[in-house]
Amino acid sequence: MRGLDRAYSNHNDERLAPAEAVEPSTPTTGILNKWALIKNAYREELAEFLSTFVLIVIGAGVNCQYTLQGSGVALSVPLTWAFGVAGAVWIAGGISGGHLNPVVTISLAIFRGFPWRKVPSYTISQVLGCFAGACVAYANYHYSIDQFEDGLRTIHGPTATGGLFFTMPQPYLPALNCFFDEFLGTAILVGLVFALSDKSNLSPPHGTMPFALFLTIFGLGAALGGNTAGGFNPARDFGPRLMAWFMGYGNEVWSFFGQYWFWCGWLAPISGGIAGAFVYDAFIYSGADSPVNTKKTHVYESGVIA
Repeated sequence: MRGLDRAYSNHNDERLAPAEAVEPSTPTTGILNKWALIKNAYREELAEFLSTFVLIVIGAGVNCQYTLQGSGVALSVPLTWAFGVAGAVWIAGGISGGHLNPVVTISLAIFRGFPWRKVPSYTISQVLGCFAGACVAYANYHYSIDQFEDGLRTIHGPTATGGLFFTMPQPYLPALNCFFDEFLGTAILVGLVFALSDKSNLSPPHGTMPFALFLTIFGLGAALGGNTAGGFNPARDFGPRLMAWFMGYGNEVWSFFGQYWFWCGWLAPISGGIAGAFVYDAFIYSGADSPVNTKKTHVYESGVIA
C-alpha cells in the first residue's frame, strides 16, 4: 500500500547509497548467471513487484476469509492489511524503498528528487504485483466464491464478491464524497510517510519503519476505510480490478459509476497524495531538497529508511 525511501526526507546528509544499505557481497560479474545479471539490473522493480504481490495476497485474502467464511471480526481486516504493508516494506524497503504505491513514487519525484525516469517502471511493477497477488488470492478462494455466489461473478448485491479484490464505495455515497474520502485518506497517508521519513523530525529508529507503517495503515483503515474500502493506492485497486475483469466479472468493472476506477481509483489518490506532501513540506519540512523550500535541484539517492 504504501512505502518509503530514506532519501525522501533526510536533509542531514545521513543518506545511504543502496550498496551501503543492503547490497550483499557480490562475486565478480563473470561468475554470475544470466538470471543474476537480470535481477541485478531490475532489482528495484522486482522488489516493488514482490512486495505488492505479498501485500495483495494478504489483504485480499483477509477480505475473502472475513466475507466468504465469516472468520474473524471486522477489525481483523484493517489489522491484516496493516500487517501486509509492514511485511511488504520489510521485503522491499532496503532495495527500492518499498514505495508499494504509485502515489508515493510520484510524490517523491515531485518533492524529493526521485528520478522521473523511474516512475513508469515503479508504477508498472506495482500494478503487476497487485495483479499477480489478486490472481493468487482469487485462485485460493475460487471454490469459496463459487459457493458464496452460486457460481456467479458480480460486483453488486448482497452476495457480490468483486469488492473483495478491488475497491467499491457504499451504494448510497455521492461521487463527491467518494472522491473526497480517497483524497483525504491518501493525503494523510503520504503526509505521514513524509513525516516518518524526516530525519529532522521524530523518525522511528532504524529497522522499525515497517512497524510504524503498520500502525499508520491500521489507523487509516479503521478510521477512513468504511466509505470506499480505503484504497489510497491506485495499484492496489487497478491490479485486482484487472484480474477481476479477466476472471469474468464483466465490463462493469470499468464502467461502474462513470468510470469510478479512474476518478476515484487514480485521480483522487494522486491529487490527495500530492496535497498531503505539499502540506507537510509547507508547514514542517525544512530540507533544501523540497521545491517548497528552494529552487535548487536535488539529486535523489536511494537508501533504506527502515
